[in-house]
Amino acid sequence: MVVAVARVKSLLNGWRSPQHRDGLALVVSSGMSSAVGLLYWVLAAQMFPADVVGVNAVAVSSLMLVGGIAHLNMSHALLRFVPVAGTAARRLVVLGYLVAITLSGLAGAGFAVGAMWWAPELVDIAGYGALIAFFAVSCPVWTLFSLQDYVLTAVGRATAVPIENLVFSVLKIGLLVAVTLAAVPGGIALSWVIATALIVLPINLWLLIRLLPAHGRRTAERAVPITAGAIGRFIGADYVGALFWQAAMMGLPVLVLGRLGAEAAAAYNMVWQFGLALYMVPSGMGQSMIAHNAADPAQVHKARRETVRRGLMLVVPVALVLALAAPLVLALFGPHYAATGAGALALIALSAIPNVVTAAATSTARVRQRRGVQFGVPTSISVLTIGLAWVLMPHLGVLAVGLAWFAAQCCVATVVLIMNAPWVPGPPGAWIDGIRSSALLRRVGEDGLRRVGAPADWAIGSAMGGGSETVVVAIGPVGERRAMLKAADTANGQQELRQQTSALAALHADPRLQHWTPLIPRVLGTAEVGDTYCLTETLLPGGSGPDALADPARRGPFLSSAVAAISELHRQTATLRRIGDAELDCWVHQPFTALSRTLPAGLKAEAGRVAALLDTRLRGQIVGVGWTHGDYLPVNLLAAPNGRVSAIIDWCTARPDGLSVLDVATFIPMAEAMASGEEYGPVVLRWLGGVPRAEADVLVGCQSALGGSVLAPEVLVLLGWLEHVHSCVSRSDRMAANPVWNRRNVRVVLQGAADLLDRGPTAQAQPEWATRAAR
Repeated sequence: MVVAVARVKSLLNGWRSPQHRDGLALVVSSGMSSAVGLLYWVLAAQMFPADVVGVNAVAVSSLMLVGGIAHLNMSHALLRFVPVAGTAARRLVVLGYLVAITLSGLAGAGFAVGAMWWAPELVDIAGYGALIAFFAVSCPVWTLFSLQDYVLTAVGRATAVPIENLVFSVLKIGLLVAVTLAAVPGGIALSWVIATALIVLPINLWLLIRLLPAHGRRTAERAVPITAGAIGRFIGADYVGALFWQAAMMGLPVLVLGRLGAEAAAAYNMVWQFGLALYMVPSGMGQSMIAHNAADPAQVHKARRETVRRGLMLVVPVALVLALAAPLVLALFGPHYAATGAGALALIALSAIPNVVTAAATSTARVRQRRGVQFGVPTSISVLTIGLAWVLMPHLGVLAVGLAWFAAQCCVATVVLIMNAPWVPGPPGAWIDGIRSSALLRRVGEDGLRRVGAPADWAIGSAMGGGSETVVVAIGPVGERRAMLKAADTANGQQELRQQTSALAALHADPRLQHWTPLIPRVLGTAEVGDTYCLTETLLPGGSGPDALADPARRGPFLSSAVAAISELHRQTATLRRIGDAELDCWVHQPFTALSRTLPAGLKAEAGRVAALLDTRLRGQIVGVGWTHGDYLPVNLLAAPNGRVSAIIDWCTARPDGLSVLDVATFIPMAEAMASGEEYGPVVLRWLGGVPRAEADVLVGCQSALGGSVLAPEVLVLLGWLEHVHSCVSRSDRMAANPVWNRRNVRVVLQGAADLLDRGPTAQAQPEWATRAAR
């Protein structure tokens, strides 16, 4: 009971965070609007014949479609830039409004002029002149109504949206009754537009006079310059995707009208009211995510995961109920609607589940200004939906539209999940990395090269490394390699590159290391390109370290020079320190806590036992602490033709207060694993039973050169393993989620490490390495 109460409190606290609170407010707004909107259409269905309802519903959908297309998707541009515009926010909103309503008015009139060709039923019910006037006025009014909710969210007033939309919905119902009693032609559509106009005026006066100036003063300190070019680039990609999305959302009723007739259009309109309500849940949560993460795009992936999780919590139960009870739900509107639309409602309700994933991907792309995703996700869904619906409608009727929505959402959501999966095995994973790297390089482009200080005649060359977190390419004149460009747009990748930048600067500035620093790169320049951190560094000579290790003739010189090179750094920078609580927490307990999150429940206790044993063996010992590489592996070394190490690269995990000898304690067993073709984990486990004599002598010698205590080689090998696997899971979401790597390199060690340490040197006669160290 206590656990259940605690869980409920945790869930409630999670919804209280500003992002989720505002997202929930928008969802509640959509829910209330949908509920009252359904009542509106129930009344319309009872007051008017099905063909009249169908034509009016198409008129409403058309004004939404035309208004949405014409305003250039200014809604998401304002949502993205108003939170960071500072005192320029009101001016930005006013200019956005002017552009949007001008284009909407022109587009509305143009739509009505051509209605005789694509929707002659609308001309018949209203008359040509009245139809032009209706669309010329109603489209700008609807555009303002659409924009104001996004602006309210952008200034942190999303909680006002439910009240505004509830008032709008009630006004619609009251006006529907009034125009029906007055027998006004086209009364359904007219009641909709008048209610919209009555709510637009007070809300936008409140925004322009009170809210936007207050928001500008409150956020002035964190404001960033907003340029027309930045808005134009954002809108350029977002608009095309939104254009297709609007065509599917609001254009399908027109397609159903022309393909199946007015009565089928009426049935689809009722079905779509439920689908639209479910689709608005991730839309509202996505709006909140954009508003709250616009100033910090690096954290948006975490926000996306939370948005998806909470969106599914809200959507899945309702979607399943609607799918099962579709005939009963549509019976509220009348027997025609239940008979025609039940199957379509079930499929559209189920399509709302994958829509949570695709909508979150689009919102994330808007925060990070990923134009390919902004365009690709909604466009793919819309093209698939419209294409399938067009082909299948003559055979399946309205059911075809539901099937099209469901199939399109499932296909695109599958691609999104694969592209965002923390771990994808084999060649598909490499293919996904390649796509991400190519997209990242396109975003950096030639402008990025200039901003990091590269000469004007330099260009981006061939790839040299990288992966899911960073990309590394050669740069220089065309056909030449003069330096390297490294770029990262994820939080982990950026943190690593910034750490490398500061570490290399500190090492080059240390007078004790002047004779040693030719082995390490020098940073040439850094820059922020959008939300991407870039640096250029010198290109050092040498071939692949693993290639030298694999060559029997070069292996010996490579191994000995690798130990000598890093040991020189340790000797020059290390100071002696007694291991206490702070060191044990940093070197043992925090890494095991992080590692435990990747373990099954049965191994968590074993991990705690190993941590306790290491604590006992290390506490009170005196060790050398100084600059360490932190990821000293053969892949991060370059070798000369004779096998000797010519460069040490990738200083992303370097630190000035590491346990010095751990670089060597990680390198030696990893080199053994790579040379023998084994995984790292089995080698570590075997060495915990006794480190081979030659390798033990190396570890003893490295410690003796620093002074202080001489730790057991087995303890150092285990500590080196812990540092390596902890670095892997903390630096890379993919590695943390890789079950194959985890089983072979983490679990296999933990399953035997405690027993091997228990019967290790403290319980045996003095081992050979201790005797040699004493001498």
